[in-house]
Amino acid sequence: MKKLIMAVVAVSFIWAGAAFAAADAGNVAGEVTKVEGEMVTVKLADGTSKTVHVDPKGTKKEGEIKVGAHVTADVTKEGHANWIKETKAAGGMKKDEPMGTMKK
Repeated sequence: MKKLIMAVVAVSFIWAGAAFAAADAGNVAGEVTKVEGEMVTVKLADGTSKTVHVDPKGTKKEGEIKVGAHVTADVTKEGHANWIKETKAAGGMKKDEPMGTMKK
């Protein structure tokens, strides 16, 4: 009976680990804080960081992937980037322009 309970507990931990790993897959967007070899660390909007593997041969790259660049990447649950691209910061109004005015 103890072996059965231990097996059930072990399987539960495996499933929980797989669920958390799958939750890490998807798009990653933020500012590059570190580039070390094939590893790129991105600071996300919530303040956390995610390190992704950028394969020189297998990852599609657009733009300059360097410290300070804003990027978006599609990342597998294993942490490999399928693609990564530099994104331009969204433009906005200058501080000295009141809302509702237009430049001619």
